[in-house]
This record gives sequence, structure tokens and C-alpha cells, in this order.
Amino acid sequence: RCKFFSLTETPEDYTIMLDEEGFKELPPSEFMQVADSTWLVLSVVSNGRAPSGSQATGVTKIARSVIAPLAEHHVSVLMLSTYQTDFILVRERDLPVVIHTLAGEFDIYKEESGECVPVTCDDVSNGFLKPKSAASPTLHPVQSPQTRFCILTVAPDTLPAIATMLIDVLFYSH
Repeated sequence: RCKFFSLTETPEDYTIMLDEEGFKELPPSEFMQVADSTWLVLSVVSNGRAPSGSQATGVTKIARSVIAPLAEHHVSVLMLSTYQTDFILVRERDLPVVIHTLAGEFDIYKEESGECVPVTCDDVSNGFLKPKSAASPTLHPVQSPQTRFCILTVAPDTLPAIATMLIDVLFYSH
């Protein structure tokens, strides 16, 4: 069931990012330290089209247009890029500020039952209303799937103790 798994190695430790389904399958371990926050992914879609392999050009520029305003509002982000996609992760507790900050420049969608649904001005669950603003020449929709990421760190000398468990989650997930 794990649909997202990332392992990053640095000289200090390993960082593992995985979705909630994969996280639920990990047995408790004294070797793993779980981050105190759950992170949500923002996926920026260029010109309203779904991402595809042929649209890799310019994605980083679009991602930067999301990160800069969030930084101005003191929202920490975690950026993860692949060849085809940029993932901008924000803490779940920061979501109201994220929506408020980006609503003036981006069309924002949330995932409900596998469908992208616009976040409307009437959606007050985020604590903010979408501000009225002048039309922007280019709008880049921001989508937030229901997937929540869990982040763990592992000290390099303890990786062998949990390697089998991680391989099971990655490749043999129920």
C-alpha cells in the first residue's frame, strides 16, 4: 500500500519519507526517530494541466513561486524533487497560513475521494477566506492530495538493524 517512499543519505543520518500507509506498516523501533509533525504535499500543476513526463521544464520556477511567499510568512517547507515532479511539503498545522498566503496567486484544490475539488471562498475550515485580488496573467493551480507524509531519521550505524523491515514496507507492502 505504500505509494511514496524516499530514502536520503547524508553523512549524519538517513532521512526516510513515506506516506501514512507505509508508516502504519513500520513496527516500532528504538532506532528510528519520528518527526513531530505530519507533512502535507503541495503539487503545483503548470497552467492547470496534469503533470506529465514532457512538462518537466519550468517546474522548479513554479515551485519557487510557491516557496517564496511561504517563506515571507515564516512557513517552513521541505522540498523534494524528482525528474518529473517537485513536491513542496508543508506542516499540517501550517495549512491555514499556506492557503491564506497562496490563495491570491494560485487556484487551490484539495483531494476528496480521489477527485480534485477547488477550495472555495465559502470553505472556512481553513480559517481564512480567499482574498479578492486583481487577475493574474498566469495562474498555476496548487493541488493538495489527501496523502500525508511521515518523516523519520535513522542514524547510519543503525540502518542494518532495520533494513529488512524497510525493504518489506517498500517492496512487499500488504
